[in-house]
Amino acid sequence: MPISSTLPTTPTLATLEQHLTEQPPATRAQLLLTLRLFSQDPGIASLVDLTATDRQWHEVARTPQLQVWVISWPPGTSTGWHDHGGAVGAFRVVRGSLEEHTVRDGRRLRTLAPGDLRVFSGSHVHDVRNTGAVPALSVHAYSPRLDAMTRYVETDGRLEAREVDGGERW
Repeated sequence: MPISSTLPTTPTLATLEQHLTEQPPATRAQLLLTLRLFSQDPGIASLVDLTATDRQWHEVARTPQLQVWVISWPPGTSTGWHDHGGAVGAFRVVRGSLEEHTVRDGRRLRTLAPGDLRVFSGSHVHDVRNTGAVPALSVHAYSPRLDAMTRYVETDGRLEAREVDGGERW
């Protein structure tokens, strides 16, 4: 049902916030459309420092059911093994290239170039890395928004949950 058909004729900030809170999580198709729209914004790269030596991230949109981030990836940086606290997620590479490492059903490596999209379930665990020689830029969307991520360490070829990050590091 479209937002306009469920809102009062003259919505207030409170009714709009309540409406957004009551919305179901975004579908995979909605996440991918969101990524396409945000990643085509010519100003998206200006939200992070592409010359920094550490990853930079900036939240560009947030509702109770959706969160969008832009992330810069200097060469040699990675996320480390993590999940997304049950949120469905997707990301699109805008510039450079990224590698996504996963272990579900055996080790898997995906190399993502500009324009490539990746969508994943709420139980997905991965490590995203920039192994290239130039900075990379990507846009990420999650639904519902990220409230926690579990971080993992690899021990003897297995991933073990190490800590739950409630947003203190992002």
